Amino acid sequence: MSRKPRPEDFEQIHALGQWMQENSHFANNGWCSRKVYRIVSASQDSDSNIFLRVVERNNKIIGFMVGSVSEYFFSDKLIAQDMVLVFHPNERENILRHIIKLIKDFEAWAKEKGAVEVAIGITSGIAGEGYPKLLKRLGYDQVGILTKKEV
Repeated sequence: MSRKPRPEDFEQIHALGQWMQENSHFANNGWCSRKVYRIVSASQDSDSNIFLRVVERNNKIIGFMVGSVSEYFFSDKLIAQDMVLVFHPNERENILRHIIKLIKDFEAWAKEKGAVEVAIGITSGIAGEGYPKLLKRLGYDQVGILTKKEV
């Protein structure tokens, strides 16, 4: 089941998010509990530019997606972009329908917010190899590349 988060979900979102950060290309970037708390809190306000949905199985949060909407740097038009989509490493079996639901919910939220485009990327280095194929199947086009370099 996917749903909007509740305040009592913070600890589980925090723990799963921190696992992702520590086990991905973001391992050297640190973790800020206050920032995560602000994002979870902001997502509960319908006027917020933050999207957050959780996936729950047996009263346990097994995954979540965070995104936001903002103006392009060159235009007043809005773009919605994902920040993270993560599932617990031990709960990844049979999650395809949950991933699709999260993405579709994000698209609907983005449209409701007035976004003209949704951008979803893969920057963690821990996405399954089927994820890019799924995005393509859902109508997303690869439009460039992302390069990273630690400084």
